[in-house]
Amino acid sequence: MQYSTVNFSILTREEMESIAVQMQATIIELTSTLGKAMAMIADLKRQNESLKNMVYGHTSECCINDGTPMIPGLELPEPAKQSEDEAKAKVKGHDRNVAKPHRNAGWNEFPEHLPREEVIIDLPDAEKQGLVLIGHSTSECLVRRCEYYVRVTKRAKYATPGRKGLGVEAPDPFPNVLSENSDRVRYDLTVVAHVIADKFVNHLPFYRQSEDLRRQGIIIGRSLMCNWTMDVGRLLEPLYLRMEKLVMNCEVMYTDETPVRVLERGKCRRAYIWVRVSGTDPPLKVYRYAPRRNQEIASELMGEYFGTYVSDACAAYNLLPGTRSACWAHARRKFFEVPTLDDPDRLEALGLIRQMYLNERQAVDAAARSQAETALVKARKACRRETRTLVEKYFQLCGRIATGGRPPSDPLVKAAAYSLNQRDELQVFLGNFHVGIDNNPAENALRPWALGRKNWLFFGNDEGGQTAAVINSMVATCEASKVSFETWLIDVLPRLATTPDKDIDILLPHLWKPQAKQD
Repeated sequence: MQYSTVNFSILTREEMESIAVQMQATIIELTSTLGKAMAMIADLKRQNESLKNMVYGHTSECCINDGTPMIPGLELPEPAKQSEDEAKAKVKGHDRNVAKPHRNAGWNEFPEHLPREEVIIDLPDAEKQGLVLIGHSTSECLVRRCEYYVRVTKRAKYATPGRKGLGVEAPDPFPNVLSENSDRVRYDLTVVAHVIADKFVNHLPFYRQSEDLRRQGIIIGRSLMCNWTMDVGRLLEPLYLRMEKLVMNCEVMYTDETPVRVLERGKCRRAYIWVRVSGTDPPLKVYRYAPRRNQEIASELMGEYFGTYVSDACAAYNLLPGTRSACWAHARRKFFEVPTLDDPDRLEALGLIRQMYLNERQAVDAAARSQAETALVKARKACRRETRTLVEKYFQLCGRIATGGRPPSDPLVKAAAYSLNQRDELQVFLGNFHVGIDNNPAENALRPWALGRKNWLFFGNDEGGQTAAVINSMVATCEASKVSFETWLIDVLPRLATTPDKDIDILLPHLWKPQAKQD
């Protein structure tokens, strides 16, 4: 009943008493409903605070669980109670002194399910005359081919009859470049190479590799993997320095940089990976870790380069002595990002740049059909005659946009100004047929870093950043030379110590040949 519309002045006493009873019942019902609602609101507030603590609170608060269900009305099963026998069970005193296996170290026994391959090493017949075989010195080493197996090395031990304590043992024929004491090496170089390849080629962080190996019964901690990486990075340093010299001698170079994160006192700071890609043979990609992106770092990397380099419009490259060629992909991107999609000037600019790229594609296709080394240069020379006309039309269009009365804040005016400010640099490729139209070779070389930092997230320190730059330089150059990085690394590391400095170029990925073929 709608009591607001009732005229109480015309009601009888009995009717008013009936309405009073109904109103009292309604009040009791609403009071009960309000009490339930207030109780639910209080419960939801408590759950909201609990969720805030779990998400934003300190570590000690993130795991708080008072047993209250997060959904009202949900009943959680009670945890199983421990039986009295289990509660009263005690561990024997001598069990507390039993050595526990190392969870993260690499000195646990290899699992029994891994296949074993025995290698028995004996002394030459001339050296063991008059000696008696008393046994073998056995050691195990994890090796990887297509799968993991354990190489069991048994070195013969001989003793001189009648002379206690005098004997001889066969030497270990498997020297390891990562350890001075090869007798204690537990992991073959193939394992080290596979771990590093998974890290830098497949972007698989060490903690995932460690967990995957643990599921197979193989215990290799992340700290050991990090030590392997640092050791390999130091061993590859001579090849890295040689690649830097070679890329600085190229007539054309592509360069760019990308941010990475470095751990520092519990938080991360920004650093940069710079790349230099050779524009002519040999195919080289050299990375360098740097804490900043400024003219000082650019001068350190390319201050002695006097060729033609392709880069974006970053101010860090302004003071370099070489000839800068601007990137047409960046110029196109400015027009592509203009929000007015149907603007005629925008569509015309994109159409002109598209035709330039079609001409470049025709040159590449024509060079692919020819076997001559200079085929690409000749094809570009023919195609860029038409491209020159397109470039002139493009800058005329940019001039009309800039002086057409639009405000300076207009996105289309900003796109045109970006190209007009680099007019000379954007036309360098028209006169040098070794130079590409854009900086895509450098940007493509940085893609693995963009993918990798989503997996390994950050570097532990500056030294780790430079080590990653050294190894990734080898990975990218191997890929450009169509060489397997893992196979190359296994073959090159032992040869670094025996190769003279004047012959070190034969170990670079683009000149490398396996040892067996050279012998």
